[in-house]
Amino acid sequence: MDPLIRTLVRFQELSLEVSRLDARLSQIPAEIKAIDEEQGAAAASVARARGSVTEAQKRRRDLERELQDLEGKISKYNDQSRDVKTNEQYRAIMNEIETVRSQIGSVEEKILFAMEDIDTHERVVREEEKAVSARKGEFDARRATLASEKAEVTMERHRAAAERDVAGRDVPPDAMEIYNRMAKMRSGVAMARARDERCSGCNVRVRPQVFADVRKNNQIVQCESCKRILYYLEESPRGESAAEDSAVPSDPA
Repeated sequence: MDPLIRTLVRFQELSLEVSRLDARLSQIPAEIKAIDEEQGAAAASVARARGSVTEAQKRRRDLERELQDLEGKISKYNDQSRDVKTNEQYRAIMNEIETVRSQIGSVEEKILFAMEDIDTHERVVREEEKAVSARKGEFDARRATLASEKAEVTMERHRAAAERDVAGRDVPPDAMEIYNRMAKMRSGVAMARARDERCSGCNVRVRPQVFADVRKNNQIVQCESCKRILYYLEESPRGESAAEDSAVPSDPA
């Protein structure tokens, strides 16, 4: 294979690798954000449970104040009962006292319910806090894994980009202009393997004379259909074909 064609094939391999690594790097921040949001949601559940405790405690305090007010009324009525002059006045005060005592019973029952709510919500808080604490290690480990992957991918990206740039320096400007134009048009795939008299990029048949020129691998020959730069590789023995094909970039249509 002519050095120019070989270099262009290698340049494309490295360019596609850089693009793949760039795509992966662009995904990592979103994955970290998703972890942060997941952990934030878990923390929010604890906050909600604590809020429920606070509400129940406030309700209990309000009821206890109401109870004190009602007990104050009982005391006031008892004082008034000592000064009444008639049985009718006394019965009226006793009726008021019974009404207030009934209200006291209702408030005391509500206080018990509020205390039960406090116990229930405090138990939920403890369970939620335990769950959040248990998952903190998981969240930290996932972030650490992504941070490690980001560092590795960044190193791979720098290596591939450096090799690509070195390869690009060996390509004449006119050939690089053709390559870049096709790469821009074809999602980064400017080179296509010619195989079985077809362009692997668009699967259109290549005319015999054109295919014969491509087989020489000594000049830039473009597919008459998709305009990709064609190159030719000898068919490998069956046992080696998979390994060889894995070294050649796939050409999406």
